[in-house]
Amino acid sequence: MISILMIVTILMLVTLLIVTLIQSWSF
Repeated sequence: MISILMIVTILMLVTLLIVTLIQSWSF
């Protein structure tokens, strides 16, 4: 059973990863 908190945490981690990749891509 997946809880809302797990989904929110995963979304935040994925968003943080994407933002980090974009920032490192376009200095």
